[in-house]
Amino acid sequence: MLSQMEVEAQETPQVISRQFADNYTLLEALTVRIQGIRPSVAVTVARGSSDHAATFLKYLLETRAGLITSSAAPSVLTLYQKQLPQKNSLVLGISQSGVTPDVAEVIWAARKAGAITVGFVNDTDSPLADAAEYIVPLGAGVEKSIAATKTYIATLAAFIQFVGIFTGDQVLLNAISELPELLQQATQKDWSTAMTAYQGCKTTLVIGRGFGYPIAQEAALKFKEIAKIHAEAFSGAELLHGPLALVEKEFPLFLFAQQDETFSGMQAVAKKMKMIGAKVLLASPMLHESEKDLLDMSSILLPLPHGIHPVCDTLVMIQAFYCMIAKLSVTRGFNPDAPTHLTKVTKTW
Repeated sequence: MLSQMEVEAQETPQVISRQFADNYTLLEALTVRIQGIRPSVAVTVARGSSDHAATFLKYLLETRAGLITSSAAPSVLTLYQKQLPQKNSLVLGISQSGVTPDVAEVIWAARKAGAITVGFVNDTDSPLADAAEYIVPLGAGVEKSIAATKTYIATLAAFIQFVGIFTGDQVLLNAISELPELLQQATQKDWSTAMTAYQGCKTTLVIGRGFGYPIAQEAALKFKEIAKIHAEAFSGAELLHGPLALVEKEFPLFLFAQQDETFSGMQAVAKKMKMIGAKVLLASPMLHESEKDLLDMSSILLPLPHGIHPVCDTLVMIQAFYCMIAKLSVTRGFNPDAPTHLTKVTKTW
């Protein structure tokens, strides 16, 4: 019997397919508004998994639109009572539930200050939806499991469609049309080798770079909350500094490596970790079957559907990971739908 977490993860392809159809016109209108203002900076406001998604948006806006993007610290406003100048900026609130008080408060304040405010939210009848000028519905439906799955991927998918329309990137927009099918394929991939590697594990590192880094952040969170494995996420560049001291023989490392400018560096990381004696698990969609030759046998290569676009492939990787971590939680004797001490909605001020 599948856990609720895995059931909801498997609903993701249908969610994404509906979302792309439902939001296109809305995102076109938002693009016209943004292009009329020409903001020089974008600010994201989020917590938890949504903040990992915000990091993904930062990479999208900076690499695709050339728009400097920064993550807001809500406590600057809510606790320190300091309102920063935000007129003509683009401020994006991200929340699956939409009820986190500090996120909604920051969006309200930014809107009053003259910013273009956008809420990416699953619950369109929520404080965040009320606060934002524009609402981009995630359309994921009810998510009962405490751990976010379909709402997280739906958030990333909404970002990709938004930036694709905003920048006129037809290649990216064409690629996302294939996403639902590949997400479905990802749910069927056998990652039992990863489950075996982590069955008796107490700690791990999760590594990504570029668009793969926010995926690594999300995976590290799931290792902690679902499987009770202490996990930290690092950029492939940062791993080679202080965190490298943690790596020893048979230490498990999980690498997400999309096929873009970051790939050769991630491949070098995998080789170096294997030389140390670490157990390296690598998730990396191939754009072409022949590209498997690019991967040396120093890593345990986890099966994935073929790649379609480096930006979109990261969603496929985390989809397969969600299904694996839900199963791993059960085999380790835990309930993935009800992690210890956690609730579905966390309110911060």
